[in-house]
Amino acid sequence: MRTKTLLLSAAAIVAGILSSQAQSNVFSANVVGYVSVVFPGNGQYQLCANPFDDGNGNYVTNVLGNSLPKQSQVLVWNGTGYNIITRGGTPAAWPVGTTQQIPPGVGFFVKNGFAGSPPITNVFVGSIVVPNGGSVTNQIPVGYTLLGSPIPYAGNVAIAGQSGGDTNLDFGDAVGKQSQILVWDSASQGYATIATKGGTPPTWLTSASITPGQGFFILNKLGPATNVVQNLNLQ
Repeated sequence: MRTKTLLLSAAAIVAGILSSQAQSNVFSANVVGYVSVVFPGNGQYQLCANPFDDGNGNYVTNVLGNSLPKQSQVLVWNGTGYNIITRGGTPAAWPVGTTQQIPPGVGFFVKNGFAGSPPITNVFVGSIVVPNGGSVTNQIPVGYTLLGSPIPYAGNVAIAGQSGGDTNLDFGDAVGKQSQILVWDSASQGYATIATKGGTPPTWLTSASITPGQGFFILNKLGPATNVVQNLNLQ
């Protein structure tokens, strides 16, 4: 297990583990931390993922707080479309009784306000979902799944010429031929296919990487449904 791709930085972790992570924006002490994600302004969309467990249900109202302006929206993929939560009123507020959850490993869109709204930096705060030495299982059904890494790893989710990506990020290892990984391009406000699986046996034709707090789609085109297990092993 390569722990160098887990973006952690804390005095409590030995200096050798930190040597390649000194510039990280993820802080960790006793496997808790934060990740900063910028939501572009002007009513634009950003695709992100919650990399931590907030310890309080991971509700939209907690994970995103109250910094988003009026007309902002959160869109959570339900397998065939989106559950949409809109901030309204004066001052802006989440709808009363909002129960939508965005737990670690779930990707979602954030629409930041309206034309003229400034960019906002959201800080995801909490603990890693598994203890050191533990694991978490990611379900990838047939079709599209919107997800992120439930452990704040950064690195290759697909490597050209290989069936999967880095040891810690093998989301695409078990998906079959013609499967794809899609990310959101904030500049164009559209999707970009960053990796496709082809050949016999199927391997990724291009490499693709993700960062903590980034959401992405996996198209498991031909199936079958699969599970991907991630492990946390801090040495």
